[in-house]
Amino acid sequence: MKRYKDNLRLKNYIDKFNLGEIIDENLQQSYEFFQFKKGDLICVLGERIEYFYILLEGNVKVFTVSADGKILCLRIFNSITNLGDIELFTETRYRCHVEALSDCLCVAFPIEKIKTYGINNNVFLKYICMDLCNKFDAISNISSNNILYPLKNRLVGYILEYMNNSTKIAKFPFSYKELSEILGVSYRHLSRCMNELETQGFIQKMGNKIKVINEDEMRCFEFDTYPHK
Repeated sequence: MKRYKDNLRLKNYIDKFNLGEIIDENLQQSYEFFQFKKGDLICVLGERIEYFYILLEGNVKVFTVSADGKILCLRIFNSITNLGDIELFTETRYRCHVEALSDCLCVAFPIEKIKTYGINNNVFLKYICMDLCNKFDAISNISSNNILYPLKNRLVGYILEYMNNSTKIAKFPFSYKELSEILGVSYRHLSRCMNELETQGFIQKMGNKIKVINEDEMRCFEFDTYPHK
């Protein structure tokens, strides 16, 4: 993990994501860029929160682990999103692990500075609340879909959402093992389901890519939307 300051780069991201009113002058004085490599843990379950992160580049996996070692992936997040917002309000230690699925760039602020300046900024509070509402809504929908729909439907939903409409090829920004964690099934169960889709002529597996062969019939398995992105 690399830490540095770059005022021009900060200004470019503030302009790009319209963060001027959220990251005010007081917070700008205390910022640092944190650059994480793929596989790095950005947040560790149970550790004390020291920084509030805004993910600017890359994607991350938020997950928890049971006492017997089972992994439950709660969601994949892309930029731009916040890390440490729940802990900020509940004043608890990190409640989940957050792992970088690709090289990631975050702008980080000491949590005490956020408590001093961010919490007293109405625009910052609205920004945090909207992001939390979107997260809870998405995670609730994913949990409901995992209960209500068979694996085949859910897997088809992922394939179609990540499919390039021109090439009809889907490529996930995470491994099949991580996909099984997101879907709440074993890797073996996911492999069987994917093999079944291939045997039935719906898809063709191409290493870490999937070629959609019969999109029209796959659409019959689809349901509304799968808010996992």
